[in-house]
Amino acid sequence: MSRKPRDFHSGGIYHITHRGHNRLYIFENDLDKAIFLDSLRKILREATAHLLYYVLMDNHYHLLLEMNATPINVIMQRLNTSYGRHFAHVYHTSGAVFDNRYVVEEISEADYFSNVIKYMALNPVRAGIVQNIGEYRWSAHLDLVQKKDRLVNSQRLFEILGRTPERGRAFYLEMIHHAQSQPGPVLRQKDFQIKRKQQRLESQLVTYLASQGSTVSPEQIQSELKTAEIVQLRRDFARQAHNQGYSVNEIAAALKVSSRSVRKWCQSDPLAGLQ
Repeated sequence: MSRKPRDFHSGGIYHITHRGHNRLYIFENDLDKAIFLDSLRKILREATAHLLYYVLMDNHYHLLLEMNATPINVIMQRLNTSYGRHFAHVYHTSGAVFDNRYVVEEISEADYFSNVIKYMALNPVRAGIVQNIGEYRWSAHLDLVQKKDRLVNSQRLFEILGRTPERGRAFYLEMIHHAQSQPGPVLRQKDFQIKRKQQRLESQLVTYLASQGSTVSPEQIQSELKTAEIVQLRRDFARQAHNQGYSVNEIAAALKVSSRSVRKWCQSDPLAGLQ
């Protein structure tokens, strides 16, 4: 069965991870890492793409790329072919250097963008190679802080993080400091999507109350009050949200009521069966 083609598009930001075949080392020493970055620099010079972050580990690497005209798959093919030739020549290998397919995720949530950077920056710390992010040589961090080789498009990165280079740089430094002092769990993009969807539903509650000409506040709706008006507003909003595709649990969280109550209201909705 043929693989589904990847959907890359101009303006998309992609987190790419590629591991060594069978999780074997793809970098045997610092010279290998330097040669890999040199190949990446040459390819980016010819391609229209922004490198926003990177980290090289012994058996895999992470890249954060913003695509312009040159497709990401073209950049990756050139990079892996170039470095694969070096590896095969130096170590006299004939097999695959990398796994067959790299892992790629498009960053579609703004909050998740900074989370990906923190995750990438913490890789060598979590692996026990260094104690502090700033101690690791093969990461974009030193490039950004010390302006060592300008492989990363720092201006573009900082614009995304803070709208202006100055604000973005300050945000980045604070973000890395926080990640170092309080690593915390690694969140998935799905977690941010769920949070954003929940925020949209809570905003709809405010709009709904205003549309009803009600003096009842969202806080009262979410309280334990059970006046006839509040109960009716909860029931009607729950049915409306359910008809829009929100789940029972999502509605219950927005109203701060039990899922059982929401399910009962929606099942008694005469339009519930027409979705």
